[in-house]
Amino acid sequence: MDRISVGLVLVGYGNRGRTYADYLRQEGVAAGGRVLAVVEPNEFRRQAALAAFALSAEAGFGTWGEFVAAFREREAWRERLRAAIVATPDHLHYGITMEAVRDLGLHVLLEKPVAQSFGECLDIARAAREGERVVGVCHPLRYHPFFVKFRELMRDGERMGRVVAIDYAEHVGLERMTHAFVRGLWRNRAASNTLLVSKSCHDVDYLVWLVGSEAEEVQTRGGLSLFRPAGAPAANEGAERCLDCPMERECPYSAVELYVRRRRWLRHFDLPEGFGEEELRRLLRETRYGRCVYRVGDNDVWDHQTLQVAFRNGVSVRLSVNGVTAEEGRRLHVMGSRGELWGDEHTIRYRAYRTSASAARGTRAVEEWHFAALADAPGHAGADYALVEDFLEAIGRGRVPLCDIRHSVEAYRIAFLEV
Repeated sequence: MDRISVGLVLVGYGNRGRTYADYLRQEGVAAGGRVLAVVEPNEFRRQAALAAFALSAEAGFGTWGEFVAAFREREAWRERLRAAIVATPDHLHYGITMEAVRDLGLHVLLEKPVAQSFGECLDIARAAREGERVVGVCHPLRYHPFFVKFRELMRDGERMGRVVAIDYAEHVGLERMTHAFVRGLWRNRAASNTLLVSKSCHDVDYLVWLVGSEAEEVQTRGGLSLFRPAGAPAANEGAERCLDCPMERECPYSAVELYVRRRRWLRHFDLPEGFGEEELRRLLRETRYGRCVYRVGDNDVWDHQTLQVAFRNGVSVRLSVNGVTAEEGRRLHVMGSRGELWGDEHTIRYRAYRTSASAARGTRAVEEWHFAALADAPGHAGADYALVEDFLEAIGRGRVPLCDIRHSVEAYRIAFLEV
């Protein structure tokens, strides 16, 4: 297959932007995306991105508006630049994507969640349709080997018969919950989204893909029960920061333990080369990442939520998003008329219901498929890279990617509770 070359502007060089950029720098991929420009307000990150792609300073921009002005002035860019990868904070997705598609005529690979309201999602889908542009959505579960196999098995009528119900639990894990949804960028609904949209929109998308139907009824329950001032233990003595807390070493949510002692999640910070404990403690002293989880102040995102969906084809789904769990991961249980299917991202297990005929034939009642080797594989076990590849291939060959905006609208209708 001939290699396809697509000129790109990379908008945002945070954790997700770097993940996609790392893939674009690899050799031998079938579809080639060449980054020609970078938009990143953070000077440290912008310079890192320019260096990664051997670009001159003229290819770097602090704002999207600066890039748009340069795009309109540079004829060579208008000829070569065909798409944007938008990996900015949530509240910037809508404006940048609409202008990229509608005014600049660019295809867009858009980090999830798509936008901050269902109406904005519909606007983007309409602009893509009217402009005949691809807007791919970064929902990696559609490309993840475990979840692809689980869907294949669940849709096997010989094994499952008619699917009746699905229980799906997402365990966010304390580390991710406190880093991202209590102290981090997704802690506040006005600046980002609800927990369901921010964290689990791609789980809802996967469930829609799994079930293959539209929702006719949605109900949700949840709340912020732990990470607020009333939840603070008396032994905390009102400490605003973990560095000052008398019970820090006994607290499972300690920022000192997470970032300084265990050195987790540091890829999300702009730390200098050769940084040490002094730099980390300064980070905890000067930023919200060092604040007590009970006293962050402006966090209002729920720490748990349950969603129940009745689909038109008769399948009932319950999705539980749990922020207070020791480990992160997903648990799936599908109940069909002929058997059951379980999965936990490491193993898929199928059990057929016993019948006299199957017992007489000696048919295997239990089957298993194992994926433990993928647990630590980079890029969501390659799913992040596969979705970039699919997007570039779709542009180059004039087709629709597996996770196009038109496929994702139903998931966001559900996640925004617009059913």
